[in-house]
Amino acid sequence: MKAACRFAIATLVAGVSLAAFPQSPKQRDAENLARFQRYASPPQESMHYFRIDKFQYLGRNAQGEDAIALWTGVNRVYLLALESPCINLEYANAIALTSTSGNVNARMDYVKYDHGRQCRIETIQNVDYKAVRAGMKSAQPAEGGT
Repeated sequence: MKAACRFAIATLVAGVSLAAFPQSPKQRDAENLARFQRYASPPQESMHYFRIDKFQYLGRNAQGEDAIALWTGVNRVYLLALESPCINLEYANAIALTSTSGNVNARMDYVKYDHGRQCRIETIQNVDYKAVRAGMKSAQPAEGGT
């Protein structure tokens, strides 16, 4: 009887846990990538930066390239498409960029991660992050309503 009760509780907890996470990580990455692409400028040859505040792995784009969002300041975000394969980039805790005097160039510089791994930067796009945030806010369901 105790075993059946434990199994029922474990099944209930698992069901509640799955309901709390309706999206798979790949679905979430695809939605985030689409959101950043929607507000990205056309590709540019280079970008200038002093530091990386944070980054977010966004999955693979339609061309099969790994993509990341890179924050270099408040509301200063770039979308980088990287030459594949970037093995285990989605698990990296930190990244670094190669550059020349703070200039990062598409098709010349690399994203470095995980003790010696690196991926070449294929494209660089500036992202209107204020518009991304506004789009995320408007997509959230209204509170309180009906």
